[in-house]
Amino acid sequence: MTRERRIASNLLWTPQGVLRHPLAVFGPDGRLLRIEQCTEPDRQPATEFYAGLLVLDFPTDYETVFSKLRVERASLSERLPDYVPASPGCPVVLSGLDYDTLRLTPRSRITAFFAE
Repeated sequence: MTRERRIASNLLWTPQGVLRHPLAVFGPDGRLLRIEQCTEPDRQPATEFYAGLLVLDFPTDYETVFSKLRVERASLSERLPDYVPASPGCPVVLSGLDYDTLRLTPRSRITAFFAE
């Protein structure tokens, strides 16, 4: 039996702005079912928490794009609109950020979900 996958993070990037405390619920096929706000993900059953910025439609060549963003050193708020939404895209979490400026740091990493 396959079930929903629940992924929480600190922030969610959308073209309209950054949302705090997102919880993305995905179906068994990886399709986004809904977004909720979740201030205490550790109290939610079967919820994975990833520190960082959740981006739902990141390009599937996420490692290449992540490398470009790392070199550009611009704020993700400025650069992500050039890459997202991607079709097809995959959800990722960008971690190790400077949260004040939303810039990648030398510690930054990318974690992709449902990537092919």
